[in-house]
Amino acid sequence: MLKTIPLPLTCVALLFLASCSSDSPAPGEIELNDFFEADFELIDMYGEAATDERFAGKPMLIYYGFTSCPDVCPASLSILAATLEELGPRADDLQPLFISVDPERDTPERLADHLAFEPRILGLTGSPEATQAAQDKMRVFAQKVDLGDSAAGYTVDHQSMFFLTDKQGTPVRAFRDTTDPETLAERIKIWL
Repeated sequence: MLKTIPLPLTCVALLFLASCSSDSPAPGEIELNDFFEADFELIDMYGEAATDERFAGKPMLIYYGFTSCPDVCPASLSILAATLEELGPRADDLQPLFISVDPERDTPERLADHLAFEPRILGLTGSPEATQAAQDKMRVFAQKVDLGDSAAGYTVDHQSMFFLTDKQGTPVRAFRDTTDPETLAERIKIWL
């Protein structure tokens, strides 16, 4: 037997659904505003010029990190790779980028070696000034820290998040680096 829902309950349900629309930020997700720009002039891991305009028409999923990072970046790159798997064929509609915060060590060749495990992730680097400009426009914190007598010489403390743009290159969301791949893929699909 079909029951009707009283009009007041129907209105409450519609209001609830409207407030939970698919493009509203989910837990662990930050809606970005006009203070963020995915504007960069870098080079990719193949030595080719890479500006944000090169990727027009595709949302970008950007992670800022460095190849010498001992634990945070490898874990985040694993999440990024698993997210691409979760997206399946739709991953072709997304441009995943790994932008270096350590341009002194992260040459194009080093990025290519580091990212060989997942060829869909494109590594970008450039001069210290160019990489700093890219960080500044996205409000990404990264700071070189001297390690004293360590053979590594220094490390880079940095913000660890995934930044998503829309197809026009406008930053729309940021996700914690602990977001699980299934959730990340579902949230990205909204912008594909």
